[in-house]
Amino acid sequence: SLSLSLSLSFSQSTLLYSMSSNPQGVQNKIKQPLGCLGEGALGMPLQRKAISLSAFIGIVGALVMIQRKHKNRDRGAPRTSPRGEHGLATSRRKSGAGSQRDEESLMGLAHGIAVLHASDADEIERRLRAKLVPGSAVEILAMYSSLLDAVVTDPAHMTTPISDHLVHRGHGVFDTCTLRHNRLHCTDEHIDRLLQSAAAARIHHGFTRASILRAILAAAKASGASSASVRYWIGAGPGDFHWLPDRCVEATLYVVVYNEKPSARKLEPSFDAGLEEITVTPKVPFKPPLLAGLKSNNYLINCLSGMESYAASKRGCYGIQVDEKGRVGEGAVCSALFVFEQEASSNGASNGTSPDEEVRHLVVATPRFDGTILAGTTAAAALALLNEASMLGASAFDQYLRPGETRVVVVDARQRDVYAAEAKEKAREMIFVAGDYKVHGVIRWDGTAIGQGSVGPVARYLNHALEARMHQGNGVAV
Repeated sequence: SLSLSLSLSFSQSTLLYSMSSNPQGVQNKIKQPLGCLGEGALGMPLQRKAISLSAFIGIVGALVMIQRKHKNRDRGAPRTSPRGEHGLATSRRKSGAGSQRDEESLMGLAHGIAVLHASDADEIERRLRAKLVPGSAVEILAMYSSLLDAVVTDPAHMTTPISDHLVHRGHGVFDTCTLRHNRLHCTDEHIDRLLQSAAAARIHHGFTRASILRAILAAAKASGASSASVRYWIGAGPGDFHWLPDRCVEATLYVVVYNEKPSARKLEPSFDAGLEEITVTPKVPFKPPLLAGLKSNNYLINCLSGMESYAASKRGCYGIQVDEKGRVGEGAVCSALFVFEQEASSNGASNGTSPDEEVRHLVVATPRFDGTILAGTTAAAALALLNEASMLGASAFDQYLRPGETRVVVVDARQRDVYAAEAKEKAREMIFVAGDYKVHGVIRWDGTAIGQGSVGPVARYLNHALEARMHQGNGVAV
């Protein structure tokens, strides 16, 4: 009925105007089509002819629109044209009948989407659990939320408010630690860095080292796991969707304890296979110093760096940053170490070797934490372990040699500027470290083989040494 009335109104006004301005011309044009109305139709007065004509055209138009409407409904297609995706108008906004049809089309888009209320809590849980549990590559064992001041173990209840500025503005920071054999490792350096990051991000909160450790311990204990990964965030808090945090209810602390599922698809090559990485800059830029020096919740640059590398060959997943001066920065979520042969060999007797022995004297360098890259805690631990091993001489590395490899000893490990050209030409090994114990040897960089094009003895040593410290009796007991 709506279509019919609109068609009648439109056609009536149009034809009356046409016939009043040129009645004879219009009458000649419509004489044949109106034959179906009977011979007497054309003998009617001019005004009655127009009304009859408009009624006829209006009825035909309505029937066409009804037919089109039912056809489109059967096909599930948009009802009007021209249309973009989902039937949305692609041209300028229409008025009148067209505008009303647009509104009807838009209302139809919401058809089939359920509206769930507080009384539908069971259904909400069912839907979340069906999506989050089977499709996840990790098993989240426990989550602490400062909003609850409690730990939850059901993944369907592991939520953060969408209005938390951590979520919608990226105004938050995070850090990690490792649970091994019922002990939390590296908590001091990680919590210190978290608090430093929160201060740099100007997040006003009341969390202390003790309260953060309390939450981590509670989540680790509730997880029931003896070994797992731990990650925690401080956010500006929920309250609104403004960019200023002044109306946030309170700052938030979240802790999760998780393990990767054994069935999860591996994104990184095995340790023995090694990585093949590429330079991602300038396509993926460096972070500005403020964001580079803290662990912000906004890791878009890091993600793009890893994606760029992964897309190149599926044999890399970090990427390497190089600045405009040719200095190496870092990988997506890792620090880079480079192993060079010492230029002027010193007396081997000082590091447990005889001057007559064939031993390669090595130095290890990692880029300086100068504010352009993150101060990697794992890189700092690796340098300390290598300097300790240098005191033992070549014997510290002997068990990590492969047949045919020359004995090695690391005589020094420190931070300094490392240049990409230098590394590609002279480095015997290139190593990525991250996450307290993770080690990857880089065997090719931008298609150039590093050293012998295979994972070397220093990488093997670090792979063992960093993992071994997770099995020692230090750390915080859970």
